[in-house]
Amino acid sequence: MNLLTNAAQALLGRDHATIRIATALSGDDVVVTIADNGPGIPADVLPRIWDPFFTTKDVGEGTGLGLSIVHELVARHHGSIEVDSVVGEGTTFTVKWPRRPPGG
Repeated sequence: MNLLTNAAQALLGRDHATIRIATALSGDDVVVTIADNGPGIPADVLPRIWDPFFTTKDVGEGTGLGLSIVHELVARHHGSIEVDSVVGEGTTFTVKWPRRPPGG
């Protein structure tokens, strides 16, 4: 939900705003991709997006915990999350989880 909320917020006020959600099976993984055509994340910001309390939003608009919590929850379920972002073109988050729990 947080990934969708962030995408929607990134698109506020933009013409032809689009969020794409895709699901797939890839080998033993379930893959969920959330992509937007928003402003993208600058390269100097990307390394910090998973840091607790890091935010680029104005005071009162965000706590900086959303992506940190997403990252932690995905990891706790033995998954991974990756981000690909191009300034001016948009951002794509790809989440992968094993189809079966380890040892299951």
